Amino acid sequence: MNLENYIESLPTKRKLSGAKHTILTLLWSSSAEFPRRWVRSSELLNATGQKYFDRRARELRDEIGCDLESKYVEEFKEHAWRLNSNKLLKANPREYLTSADKKRLFEKHNFVCATCGKKIDAGVRGLQADHKIPLSRSGSHKLSNWQPICNNCNVGKRRACEGCNDECISCSWAFPEEVGINTVVNLPPEILSKLNKMSGGSQKELNELIKRAIQEAIGNS
Repeated sequence: MNLENYIESLPTKRKLSGAKHTILTLLWSSSAEFPRRWVRSSELLNATGQKYFDRRARELRDEIGCDLESKYVEEFKEHAWRLNSNKLLKANPREYLTSADKKRLFEKHNFVCATCGKKIDAGVRGLQADHKIPLSRSGSHKLSNWQPICNNCNVGKRRACEGCNDECISCSWAFPEEVGINTVVNLPPEILSKLNKMSGGSQKELNELIKRAIQEAIGNS
């Protein structure tokens, strides 16, 4: 099967957009065998000319069923994408909240981002409606699986989800009201190294260690 045959086999009623066609072309031609080689996000960005090319890639994966994978590649020092096979996976077409449901969701949370706690107006660059459990992890379109999230946190959550194999129920991006809100703590390399050893490389245990240290500091103040 060549690229042209593969694209013709995709279960889509409409012709692929130029950006999606470019993404598949680059991923397909990256090597001769499956899985194909990783292609840097920066290369896909330059080729498509679209800042949100990764959304087009996710649509290929989630809505059409292309066997795409994305993760942070240490060698590149950035995220990358690859095509694992020419097989089609089960698609999970994206659905969007109605204007009324989105308004109800935002008002319920007082227009506050669920993951960082900032109050912000709705909009493309502002507060957005986000699936708590992503479609790629079999998340549903039920209203209970939606949360208000700002643009910056939406990008951060998307990056965190790529290549993640942890249970969503224990993720602060998906369930901040139960797991806790994300925050940035700048730590000296030597302290972070010790914490990583103490946690055994587990992100969940690392978070618990830092949380306990903060709670003890607050309790002793």
